[in-house]
Amino acid sequence: MLKLIEIRKAYPHNRGIVQVSLTINAEQLYLFVGENGSGKSTTIKLISRVIFHKRKEGNLQNTFKRIIYLPDKRSYPKLLKVKTYLEYYLGKNNSIETWLERYDLPNKTIGSLSKGMLQKLGILQTILNDGDLYLLDEPTDGLDVHSIRLFKEDIHKLLEKKKTIIISTHNKTLYKDLKPRIYTFKEGIAYEKK
Repeated sequence: MLKLIEIRKAYPHNRGIVQVSLTINAEQLYLFVGENGSGKSTTIKLISRVIFHKRKEGNLQNTFKRIIYLPDKRSYPKLLKVKTYLEYYLGKNNSIETWLERYDLPNKTIGSLSKGMLQKLGILQTILNDGDLYLLDEPTDGLDVHSIRLFKEDIHKLLEKKKTIIISTHNKTLYKDLKPRIYTFKEGIAYEKK
């Protein structure tokens, strides 16, 4: 279980405040939905900061042992090849080549990849990690329709393995068949859709 009690982030120059209280139970898909600037990505960042860096932005109770985080913006070593990079983070695993083929991700230098290919790389780095809780910030941004379908299939497999997943998205209907619990964000506040 992950429980947030008044996790808070104030922006400078009166650009708004994100102050969130919510509960994430195990073995469930959660969607953070809302317009740009509504606080969904900020909330995921706050969760990661409080957990990973022991920040004191609010009261957070967490029983998940291994948390995997895919931020919306990432940097990569541009001169490394895709397979080498994944092997570095995931270990030398023969299935990496199978996953590269599945997502049609070429083993090129990372600096030569398009936005969509970089997104695929981030997804593989995330879903091939064995975690208890996955924080995914706009994971389908830049993906083609085929890759989105593959991603949904892999999210479903993670749920079958009793994993807990939080996804921030603009498109809640994309995940409707996975029966998610939905938090709608508006002006920095999260409302659960019953």
